[in-house]
Amino acid sequence: MTLTLRSKVLSFCLIALLGGVCTDLSGQEVAATGVSPRVAEDTVAVKQWHIRPKISVGVGMMNYQGDLIATRGYLNPFQNRTAVHVNAAQSLNDYLDLNFFMLYGSIGADERTLVRNLNFRSQITAGGMALSYNFDQFFKDTRKLEPFISLGFEVFEFQSKTDLLDSYGNTYYYWDDGTIRNISETSKESGLAQEITRDYTYETDIRNANQDAFGDYPERSFAIPAGAGFNLLLNNKMSMKMGLEYHWTFTDYIDGITPESRGIRAGNKQTDKFLHTFVRLTYDLTPVPHEEAPDFSGGDNADTDQDSIADFLDDCPDTPLGVEVDSKGCPLDSDGDGVADYLDAELNSAPGSIVDSSGIALTDADFEALYLEWTDESGDYSQYTSTSYSEETAERKTKRKKASYTVKIGEFEGGVDDSLANVLLGMPEVTTRVDENGKTIIELTGIDNLPDALQKRMELETAGISTSGITTTNASGKTSKVTGVEQDMLSNKNLGMSVEEAIRKNKSLPPAKRLILNKSEYTLDRPIDERSVSRADDAAFGGQTVYRVQIGAYANKLSKDVFEGIDDLIVITTSDGLTRYYVGAVTSYKQVASRKIDMIERGFDGSHVIPFKNGQRATLESNGDIPSTSAGAPEFAKNFGKVKFKVQIGSYVGQIPTDVLNKMMDLGRIDQRDGDAGAVRYMTGEFNNFGDAETYMNELISQGFEGSFVIAEYEGRIISATEGIQLLK
Repeated sequence: MTLTLRSKVLSFCLIALLGGVCTDLSGQEVAATGVSPRVAEDTVAVKQWHIRPKISVGVGMMNYQGDLIATRGYLNPFQNRTAVHVNAAQSLNDYLDLNFFMLYGSIGADERTLVRNLNFRSQITAGGMALSYNFDQFFKDTRKLEPFISLGFEVFEFQSKTDLLDSYGNTYYYWDDGTIRNISETSKESGLAQEITRDYTYETDIRNANQDAFGDYPERSFAIPAGAGFNLLLNNKMSMKMGLEYHWTFTDYIDGITPESRGIRAGNKQTDKFLHTFVRLTYDLTPVPHEEAPDFSGGDNADTDQDSIADFLDDCPDTPLGVEVDSKGCPLDSDGDGVADYLDAELNSAPGSIVDSSGIALTDADFEALYLEWTDESGDYSQYTSTSYSEETAERKTKRKKASYTVKIGEFEGGVDDSLANVLLGMPEVTTRVDENGKTIIELTGIDNLPDALQKRMELETAGISTSGITTTNASGKTSKVTGVEQDMLSNKNLGMSVEEAIRKNKSLPPAKRLILNKSEYTLDRPIDERSVSRADDAAFGGQTVYRVQIGAYANKLSKDVFEGIDDLIVITTSDGLTRYYVGAVTSYKQVASRKIDMIERGFDGSHVIPFKNGQRATLESNGDIPSTSAGAPEFAKNFGKVKFKVQIGSYVGQIPTDVLNKMMDLGRIDQRDGDAGAVRYMTGEFNNFGDAETYMNELISQGFEGSFVIAEYEGRIISATEGIQLLK
């Protein structure tokens, strides 16, 4: 009977991998049978095992991999969904924990291609247990960071839904040109189809829809979670764990697609899986063992340096062993020069003399040499060692800041006069800052030298803008004002006249015909240079229509990192100051429609197809055809090129708010026109069609110009966008 019970105990230990529990279970066997499993002279102490769990709460992300976009699911950040979980862990020994957990979150995917368009969202609720191992045998007890691996078993439920209808109840029909419409492309009434957009509301239960005749399949299953990560030990009670778990499930119904699905809906033979990445905070309920109190017995008589003077009476408790000491425990100093005899190279120094670190008295010659070194400027008396850093080397080169100059224009409260703002917007060096009193300080900064700073100041004064002077900031960061005498000396040297004389002379120059605000140097005596216009070379395609996908139009060029992985990117800066980004160059509309979908999937939601013919931009019908001349295309209309569409970003009377002025400076080119009741209208951009202007308007709204809207210009007059569209028909 004893052997049978013992075998059961050992089998349980091996199956559960709970080696730390075996000692306790063996102790229980002794109590049950009265027979010890070991033969020993002394009684073996039984280790007590208590239930003291570690409670964890965490958040993370869940990511799906299955029949929809399975090959790149984990690389798509748009598939990540939030998850929360709780965990209770019981330590079995120093390296093994038994975990009980609950997990709640969602997974989903949106597959969009010219062949198949499927989507789903599924709520996941899971619970289970797992063993985790922390590699304790390989790390020190004082570690702060420890890796871990885990393996477990769980039961989970899923509720999967799909988005088949928009908010108005229209069914989505995916056409070959990449659009979504409310009528099937093969329907006889397809000519009446209207383009609609997905609302991303997953309203249809996949199991109830029964599109593949699967019937009432179970929405629960089992899974094997395997995890890895690391644990940051914050203190004796708290830690923070970061890791990931890969859940192998035993069902293929989470996304509603299996190999038995109908037609193009058919999936692969693998079951659905999901990844859970998490961070969680843990609190250990196990009591911290009390430290044994130090033994102070005999402490009053302790003598650390063994000089026969107890430590509590010893003024010098670290005296080297064998050195003779006085009654206070300090080494003897016969000549009283502050250097102990065992270190003193001159034991009979004269009373009151000043000695060096070796106890040798300093002479008058020594004092003279020290004084000369202290006052030395020529270097004749300085003592340099081999470790001196007085010379720069290639490995140790001093980085010196350069001096810079600033032209201060003035301090403003509330806003800036529009006449002043118009000129300032055309100067890229202009910056604004707010001081501690809430005033806006406008100045020209970052000027490398005084002649350039003086030139900038004279240009401002010539334009009628008063300045408050020039300041300089030296390499150490100290700011000082450049005096009027210094400015006049420089002006007389370069121009043969004072600063005021130069300003009066320049004011007599004829002004520019028209004030256009552009991020280029502003001068009154010459027009502003137009930006160069580059155009894609489509000559290789002969006279055929070339289709491209425009993925964005921006006032400022974007970082190259935004377009990483796009090999066919074309960047074009046009005369309106916008930089447009295109991809693709094909003669097939179906191919470019597929490319457009690819760009939308990458996150470029505003992507649209643009046709080019004979190096000119053309319009596009809904079927992808280029309209003929007789069809009245805008490019061939009578007023094409005469009507320009712009975006009005604001209208102000008297002053422009400083925060708006800062945003305008970042746009680049700004045009201003007189409005009603003394208001000034501010516009930007210039387009030949309403669509491009509307795209730019949406970008400006996202940048903070909430009241932006599209207007048109015809023969120098500002008209509504509607009138401009009518003139192009």
